[in-house]
Amino acid sequence: MLLGFDGGWNKSALALCSLEGRLLARLRGPGTAIVGLPTERFFTVAESMVQEICRLAGIQQTQISHLALGLSGVDFDDERKAQHHCIADGLRLDPAHLTLVNDGVAALCGASKAERLVIVQHGSGITLSWRAKPGEEQVFDSLDVANVFDIRREVTIQIARMIDGRAEPTRLLGQVLRHCDVPPEQFAEWMFRDPIARLRQTLLETVVFKAWREGESVATDLVQRAAADYVLAARAMGARMPRGAGFVAAFGGGVITQGGADFQQLLSRRLGEACPEATLTSVQLPPEAGALVLAGRRSGIDASMLFDRLLEQWSDL
Repeated sequence: MLLGFDGGWNKSALALCSLEGRLLARLRGPGTAIVGLPTERFFTVAESMVQEICRLAGIQQTQISHLALGLSGVDFDDERKAQHHCIADGLRLDPAHLTLVNDGVAALCGASKAERLVIVQHGSGITLSWRAKPGEEQVFDSLDVANVFDIRREVTIQIARMIDGRAEPTRLLGQVLRHCDVPPEQFAEWMFRDPIARLRQTLLETVVFKAWREGESVATDLVQRAAADYVLAARAMGARMPRGAGFVAAFGGGVITQGGADFQQLLSRRLGEACPEATLTSVQLPPEAGALVLAGRRSGIDASMLFDRLLEQWSDL
């Protein structure tokens, strides 16, 4: 059996399949991201989820032949060996049967089976990764030091400026305040002090995309800037491919998904202008399925065949 595990800050997702690619179970749970070595909380959550997915599939944990774990926080080469050893030991796995990678690599392997591939994924965090060929997946700016454009952060700034007079108010002001359920004079304090503020802010892209579709000017500017920056990241990763080689680009994650087909069309136009050699694809499988593909590859299974088998079944389970 193969187990794919995608662990982020806000959630974790697992998928279990047979060596022939038959999908047996899927499971979602709390976040399992790490900083440095995994904590006791990581093992509490991860171990309980592994046990639960085995129960759902009707197998014993000892039947898992390979676990591929895409984990947020696997960022530095000088930490990876210790992280790998610690997780294998804590989950009682043979280290040779554990593949540990940054969660961006798992996302990339699920996006497409294209040989030359980049992914820009924007959800609770930013994931940028690329490969010139399967088996050579790499993460790009894994710490987001260069700050990929975040609609949620930028609209918060614009609303604060509309309130204090540094920007001309538009109807987006009222739409955001209604979403946040806060009066304008309390907005700044609410952002810093109310426990619900962070959750409301993480959903602000829904307000912006709706306003964009209605033609609101500030929302349109924000969406255009986001598309331009996502494509810029894709182009920067594509530039690391062999010269003259085309590549496939995928844009996914919760924030980008909220833009729907209209936003994908905008990304396609922007990509065509900036990278004529690039082809847009939709994200075909989620990161936990990408982790399964990694587990299969490390087990000597044809990764292309496994990808196709998972794609056939994914919506059925």
